[in-house]
Amino acid sequence: MFEQAVEDKRREIDRGMHALGERLVSGDDSELLLWVIPGMLACVLACVHRPLRHHPHYGGSRAPIPSAAKRLVLDWIDWLRLEDIASVISFMHEGDLGCYREIDFEGGTLLEELERHGFQVCRLPWKDPAHSKTDPALKQAKLQEMRRKALFAFDRLPKPVVLLCSAGRDRSAPAAAYIFESLRARGVI
Repeated sequence: MFEQAVEDKRREIDRGMHALGERLVSGDDSELLLWVIPGMLACVLACVHRPLRHHPHYGGSRAPIPSAAKRLVLDWIDWLRLEDIASVISFMHEGDLGCYREIDFEGGTLLEELERHGFQVCRLPWKDPAHSKTDPALKQAKLQEMRRKALFAFDRLPKPVVLLCSAGRDRSAPAAAYIFESLRARGVI
């Protein structure tokens, strides 16, 4: 029952992130994140695409972001701050972060730049399971491990927390769904 509820919530988040991505590709950046648990200060949670992942000119899976786009990435960081995000759980691995190699961040990497701007960042690097040829049993074990680690981090980080991967669907969505249903099982939401 619990796992079915997690899967149902994952599908809901996945659909929301897909729709958000479609809007971003069309040039509508009026919303950049999907609230999974809005408004409850003790457990506010959202998912977000990595900066410029769906940008009409710079977007794409593993597309390198040119140094000329630095201001747009910094605007994205400012936007997170305006949304009152306090913490980031990042599932981005070296390949994801490599998209920003051309940008000279004062803080170093994108995640270090987020920290420099005052965000608490928990790094849980996880290769995108949608692009993995790993044995399904090993993928499932990794999913279970990362969901538990994300919940553990979420419980300890200042809220609101945003989950960050590349498209917000194959890593952030299952972790967010697990956090949501775990909090519901605890009676928090």
